[in-house]
Amino acid sequence: MNLATIFRTHPWLPVVGMLAALLAIVLNGFGLVRPLPGSGTLMRWHDAGRDWLLVADDDANQLTVYDAADGRPLRRLGPGAVGNVATLAQRDGHLFVVDDDGTRNELKLPQLKTVASSSP
Repeated sequence: MNLATIFRTHPWLPVVGMLAALLAIVLNGFGLVRPLPGSGTLMRWHDAGRDWLLVADDDANQLTVYDAADGRPLRRLGPGAVGNVATLAQRDGHLFVVDDDGTRNELKLPQLKTVASSSP
């Protein structure tokens, strides 16, 4: 029995296969959408005098800085200080706060000040 005969006797088979493939793609079953390397909601930053965990909270739209040694919160920065917060990205020694629409605000460390902004 060849493939054409199978499809003629079972016309629903290709439709079921295509729907299953579409469902797998929509549910990210093949991992087609992945965060960029060096991005996420949690970043660690340390220098000679500091060891921090920076956490981007998309729901609260804020960036929280914690002491990495004991976990105590050090600062909370809202959209007025760092722009809208969805995730963090690190590239070439620079830290970026990224919004849902892709707007990036570069954050200067350890001052925690926005030094540059760019749209997608």
